[in-house]
Amino acid sequence: MDLGIAGKVALVTGGTHGIGRSIAEELGRAGCKVVLVARGKARLDETVAAIKAAGGQAAAVSADLLDHAGYPRIIEEAKAAFGAPDIAIYTPVAPPPGSFSEMSDADFEKSYASLVMGFAHFARAVVPGMKEKRWGRIITIGSGTAKVPARHSTLHFHYALANTNRPAALGLSKTLSDELGQFGITVNTIPPGFIDTGKSFHAFFADCAEREGKTYEEFMATELKRIPMNRFGTPEEIAGLCAFLCSKQAGYITGQYIVVDGGHAETYF
Repeated sequence: MDLGIAGKVALVTGGTHGIGRSIAEELGRAGCKVVLVARGKARLDETVAAIKAAGGQAAAVSADLLDHAGYPRIIEEAKAAFGAPDIAIYTPVAPPPGSFSEMSDADFEKSYASLVMGFAHFARAVVPGMKEKRWGRIITIGSGTAKVPARHSTLHFHYALANTNRPAALGLSKTLSDELGQFGITVNTIPPGFIDTGKSFHAFFADCAEREGKTYEEFMATELKRIPMNRFGTPEEIAGLCAFLCSKQAGYITGQYIVVDGGHAETYF
């Protein structure tokens, strides 16, 4: 399918690993000029090279998403490389697991800074150029906890930070979709289920397993049983949906929260 976005400029945060990288590569294959944003120069250079080797166009911006004052610079560097972003993908750093009693004020503030205020500054940076063109796509990689809080009794791990701040991020996404629709800008959220992103995926659930006094294998076997598809997802499956939501065909889809989790969400209840 021709997504109709060849030549569009796509800004992807967290674009050097996991879901963010898969999205960047998929958009590159669709003909977008991809601008990757991450902290590590080595991984940025490697990902840019991979996209170019596959026939795409890519550039990199080294930045810390928690440095909110740096977002205007990200846009200026994107403009210098390819132009103002038409497509903007916000992939925040997921908060760690843990109960309310384990988390300090600083933990809550850092999570809010990443999930909510980082997205707010990201949107402020990309929206003016999209309004000028009267076309744009904004997508956040969210979490099922935005609508269904993670319960220890069901999922076997505490997730106080996500349960608190993910709903706020989704509320901001919905608000932006209402305000920006008149300019031809869509805003959607993709909450992944258990997506095997490699090192970060295993580290997160190794932490959960340790907290429960189980081996990693024991813990994951229990969680796997809760997924109707009987497997964990792949970053490429998130990237495929994300690319479609960026397409010309998806121009009437906005304000949506589209779960990709192998049917796992229904088992929360």
